[in-house]
Amino acid sequence: MTKDLFLIRHAESSHPSGVSDFDRPLSEKGYSEAEKMSLKLKQYKPLPEFIISSPAKRALNTAMIFAEILNHPIQPENMIYEATVSSLLSIVNHLPDEQNRVALFGHNPGITEFAEYLTRERIGNIPTAGIVHIQFSSDSWETISRGLGEIKWEAGPNL
Repeated sequence: MTKDLFLIRHAESSHPSGVSDFDRPLSEKGYSEAEKMSLKLKQYKPLPEFIISSPAKRALNTAMIFAEILNHPIQPENMIYEATVSSLLSIVNHLPDEQNRVALFGHNPGITEFAEYLTRERIGNIPTAGIVHIQFSSDSWETISRGLGEIKWEAGPNL
């Protein structure tokens, strides 16, 4: 059995004055990126079956666009916002084992650093709305750790 983790960075956000980082909305380009990438993911197999997202507006809005296209509900997870690699690992290690394919929507630099940690690959930067599919040879999320993942697919809005 395998576990599949789709790390997805939120789409491009705007920076309106007087709006907190947490409440920054997607830009017009961000909505377009999210739709484009959700349709690209829908053509890919395997598909995620469970979606968790940072509750920050830009990440949650990105996840909502993907959720609508993939027809999946979203579970917000507060720990994803401003998460470190160890926080993201804790989230993954506590995922329910009934879910074999999970999409996690988050932010840079944490999401890129986490992908590099899990795979020991140099990614550099997951672009806005970018997707990295990492597969693990495991029956349990609890055993996921450094270097155990293999990148199966990467996609970005400009690829």
